[in-house]
Amino acid sequence: MKIPNPQRTARGRPKVAGLRTPLPTLRDRPGRPEQTALPQASAAGQSEQIVISGCDYLGLSEDPVIRKAWLEASASGPLQTGASRATTGDHSLYRRAETAIADFLNEPAAVLTATGYLASLAVAQGLRDQATHVVMDESAHSCVQDGARLSGLPVIPFASGDARALRSVLRGLPPSARPLVATDGVYGIRGGMAPLADYLQAIPASGWLWVDDAHGLGSVGQTGRGSPEVFGLQDSRLIRSVTFSKAMGVAGGAVIGEASLMEHIRNRAGAYRGSSALPLAIAAAITAAVVRVHRLPGRVRRLQELARRFSIALPTRPEILNDPRTPVTAIHPRDAAQAQRLTEALTQAGFVPPWIRYPGGPGGGFFRIALKATHSRSQVDRLSRAIRAGFNE
Repeated sequence: MKIPNPQRTARGRPKVAGLRTPLPTLRDRPGRPEQTALPQASAAGQSEQIVISGCDYLGLSEDPVIRKAWLEASASGPLQTGASRATTGDHSLYRRAETAIADFLNEPAAVLTATGYLASLAVAQGLRDQATHVVMDESAHSCVQDGARLSGLPVIPFASGDARALRSVLRGLPPSARPLVATDGVYGIRGGMAPLADYLQAIPASGWLWVDDAHGLGSVGQTGRGSPEVFGLQDSRLIRSVTFSKAMGVAGGAVIGEASLMEHIRNRAGAYRGSSALPLAIAAAITAAVVRVHRLPGRVRRLQELARRFSIALPTRPEILNDPRTPVTAIHPRDAAQAQRLTEALTQAGFVPPWIRYPGGPGGGFFRIALKATHSRSQVDRLSRAIRAGFNE
């Protein structure tokens, strides 16, 4: 489905709040790389448009305290250790970041990885000689699916969010099976959460629940500790993979869980052993970001209050996928005409229409809205009114 852009004005592309790089145009053509569709004209009388896309849920990507930690680490010592941490590339800043995230999540240990994508690969690689099967929520992120396939273990999908379907799959496994059940905590494409407590209850004592909480860390849970906090989960069978490029506003990833399992991942996972360590400035920024989230509970609560406020104001329509517990809302227009009306309504209201194509979403594209703690209540109210206008409500 190709969505035409609003007409370009004589002044060219608009200034977009929070963006300093030229804006790409829509390239929604077969065989072309996916691009975000951004409007080419600003709303009348407005010099800036509000970004409602991406994943900087807490608005920490420009936090001065985190920036200072990043710059200080860059100014002293090497930029990077130049090797895998399994050989000669270890450093105290990496270990400090691992301690910070493990302590924040009230877990025994953590293993830092260069990216969140690699964290998922590290889980699957590290447990492939422990588990016998990967049982996967079919809506899990592509990094989880890639990790599951690369593990070499049998991969069995089950209906997303359906604990009954999970139990049915687990009952069909041999009595000696040690299943690794894989899921997102917060579904990053469409919002909503997996029923983690029900999943964990279904898993035998010999299995594990692997939660990729990339979009949950920092955005859900009373103190921002992620989806396991929402369900009150503390269990030795729980393994988390996270990224710091979403709510934490920096980069890098980690695996968190029982100390013996984390050590096994260090020894067995190629994504850790065979990967060069990340820049030291990023490790310092990760530690600073974790501390900031711990010390800014009001920021987390504000994001969650905005998400509830937005959810209440949205129209109830099958095209809109929303969960008041998460900052992500997906809108799947039924046709190009409806998508164009929404694009125009959002543009006129002063927003950058967040039209994307992404693995796991509709092939033709969809709107993925991401609220941020830095949005105001009036902006969120204006956003809900624009969506209603786009649906002629």
